[in-house]
Amino acid sequence: MAPICIGGSMASIGEELRRERQRRGLTLEQIEDVLHIKVAYLHALEHDEFSRIPGSVYTKGFIKNYSELLGLDSRRLVDTFKNRMGESLTIPKRRMVSKEQEKTDAFREQELIEAPKQRLTYESRKAKRQKTMMIERFVVGGILLLIILFLGWLFFV
Repeated sequence: MAPICIGGSMASIGEELRRERQRRGLTLEQIEDVLHIKVAYLHALEHDEFSRIPGSVYTKGFIKNYSELLGLDSRRLVDTFKNRMGESLTIPKRRMVSKEQEKTDAFREQELIEAPKQRLTYESRKAKRQKTMMIERFVVGGILLLIILFLGWLFFV
């Protein structure tokens, strides 16, 4: 497994999760109440016993939720888990092909695209929402202006 550097020392995913939970003074039962993840699975995460968790998808979700609750970098921890399990950090690119193309060797080699770099932050979502609201205001204002002009033309001409 690729170790994680914490304060100059190397730690595994489980060690990092356990250390942060203990630093915050939380128990596994408290974490279970918040995340609704069984204590047995939390214990398995903290001891890097990933084979005790039903599947890779669940394990990634548990690592993500647990690390976010503790204020850790969930993306880094999930990527570390993926590297350990030998999973690709890319996703296959889908495309439409004919039956003849499917039979060729070139088709069988999947093209890969990079996984998304980063999720939208609160600030970027807020800026996008403000821009959308400004556009909506201009559209509504334009429609109201057209209605006023039409009514003026209708009654005064």
